[in-house]
Amino acid sequence: MAYKEKPMLSTEEMKEKLRQLRTQPYWWDMPEEAYKELEEVVGPDKISREKVVRQAYVGRGYARELIWFSGQAYPPCCVIQPETTEEVAAIVRICNKYHLPFNPCSSQWAYNANPRFRPDQVQIDLQRMQGMEIDKKNLYAKVEAGVRYGHFCQACFDNDCYFINTGGGSASCVIANHTVWGCSPFNYRMGNPERRVMAVTWVTPEGDIVRTGSWAGRETTAENGFWGDGLGPNLNGIWRGHIGWFGAMGIVTEMTVKIFPFIENAKEAMVPEGVTPDSHTAFKTNRVAWQNIRLPSRKALEDFMYAFSHCQIGAAITKVPVFWRVIAKAKDKEDFWERWSGVTKEDIDNFHMARVLLIGFTNEKQMEYERAVLDELRQEFGGEFTRTKPSDESWFKNADTSGMWMMTNGYSSCEAGQECLRCTYETGKKLGKLLWEKYTPPFMPEYGDPGWFQSNDFGHSSYLEFLVYMNVDKCDPLSPYYDPGYVQSMIGWYFEETPTIDAETGFLDFFPASCHGILFQGPYFSDYQVWVDRFKEEFDPRTVSNPPAPYDPEWITEMLPPFMLNRSRRFLRTIKRGKSMLLQ
Repeated sequence: MAYKEKPMLSTEEMKEKLRQLRTQPYWWDMPEEAYKELEEVVGPDKISREKVVRQAYVGRGYARELIWFSGQAYPPCCVIQPETTEEVAAIVRICNKYHLPFNPCSSQWAYNANPRFRPDQVQIDLQRMQGMEIDKKNLYAKVEAGVRYGHFCQACFDNDCYFINTGGGSASCVIANHTVWGCSPFNYRMGNPERRVMAVTWVTPEGDIVRTGSWAGRETTAENGFWGDGLGPNLNGIWRGHIGWFGAMGIVTEMTVKIFPFIENAKEAMVPEGVTPDSHTAFKTNRVAWQNIRLPSRKALEDFMYAFSHCQIGAAITKVPVFWRVIAKAKDKEDFWERWSGVTKEDIDNFHMARVLLIGFTNEKQMEYERAVLDELRQEFGGEFTRTKPSDESWFKNADTSGMWMMTNGYSSCEAGQECLRCTYETGKKLGKLLWEKYTPPFMPEYGDPGWFQSNDFGHSSYLEFLVYMNVDKCDPLSPYYDPGYVQSMIGWYFEETPTIDAETGFLDFFPASCHGILFQGPYFSDYQVWVDRFKEEFDPRTVSNPPAPYDPEWITEMLPPFMLNRSRRFLRTIKRGKSMLLQ
């Protein structure tokens, strides 16, 4: 059927629709005395309640469509930019005094970093906290909350070290990422984020300053930040936990993280080239190399990943989905669809490729050894080597994440988390089968592809991410193409189908608190939502630390039309809870 263009809504029609969606006035004026006290903390040049400044903090970050399309993106009542931990603590105490909710942000990568559902939040922007020190001898670094991955990864190169670059791109911040997921293909050798975090400075929701590890009772110098908490339960389980609080448990302002030895003269070996969107880091050394391996079957690919991890070679290994290769070749959206329209389910079922990164950390002999082991594995599993470019676009330093939106201008990582390799494989297969059989159309055809997975911690755990691409015009109430039935399918897949499959396989997805409900997932995993409530009640009795986090998806559920998410609504009202004020 030929595409038929529809006239756009007028500005007045858009404003009227937004008024119908919103549940609160868009602008809110904070108490004058509270503003004056905040101004005394940072000075008049680091705080503003000008509308043009506040508007810049509306509806930012990944999955912002959930907030935009439900009309629940609001500006803060003021924006304040502290430079020290003591200033952050003073701001938080003033917010408690006046019962003003506060919202911490740095890179604003996720939608939870800006006000939702209410216009009375104080936006605490941490981007002025740019302190960074690297201890090359002892291989750790001290960073403050505003330090972004792009700068930090380059600083590591300058010291012949390297660190993860998050899948969300190098514009995200190191501390913010480590308070939530901290994922990267480099987790294969570097371990998961809780392994990399050492000493921490945490401002609690009530404004107390708590220091952990070797910073406890000491000055927070880089020299003193050499050690984290010990084995077993510790304070990291409160301010971070497994999936993070998204600002609902105070603010982490300083952290030391473990960094990792790389190669000599890394700055000269890893050279940035090109101009965005065609930029990359070129490998000017024979001690860093990619290798693609085409395997004969899905079973061979899965077993190859086990064996590769068992040999403990390489710096990373991941499955390569077909559409990654199509994205890499496409010049623009039209070019992508011309190429993708020629792909069939048979192509997906018969494409099995692993991508590995080899690094000769010590010398060229190590590189030779790892290549030899890799070749033995290739032969054992019937694989063949294919050509790769000697450059990188995202793993080491660059930010190429905008390319992920190329196909439809919108996507959702409806599944992401860490479990064993076996659980990862089975969860991806179930999601791929359901998406193809029940949800294609309306979503972009992926032909049963089981998602993207990688080995972590030398195979002791695995990361799975499953992407779904939707037509954003049909999800936007302000678009002439808006389709409530389409939205019902999209939200149903995202909020209910995915966590139900997780419950069947035992895969603990880490998108609850941001993209589907803790109250939907929790009952399948030992009712952990009860402990979320208890900790929140104990440490944030006034509910000022970024409400309604970590229950944003639950609030979105309540805002949607009543014919959507019936199962989720039933869970909200019947599951076991600890004492909580968040949904009252």
